[in-house]
Amino acid sequence: MSEQNTPEKENEWAKREIGALWVKESPSQKYMSGHFTDQDGNRVRVVIFTNKHKKKDTHPDYRVYKSVESGGVNQTNQVEAATVETTEVASAAVEEELI
Repeated sequence: MSEQNTPEKENEWAKREIGALWVKESPSQKYMSGHFTDQDGNRVRVVIFTNKHKKKDTHPDYRVYKSVESGGVNQTNQVEAATVETTEVASAAVEEELI
């Protein structure tokens, strides 16, 4: 017998939710964008990319970055195209030093 979602169960999931993500696609890769809500109730917009520089099992599969806001307009797609590769290289270098 399948278990139906009761209002109580839906409320429990709603209380535990801290954000949402959407799968997007640029000309060079798939990525996720969305938001998380911090403890103060502030919404933090993020983008998530696969870690193209993963060489060990201890390296993360994905990298999470804050979306860059400029002039009140979200610039995620432009930032992704212009800086993600640079950021990933820098992150990989830092990670190698930490491990």
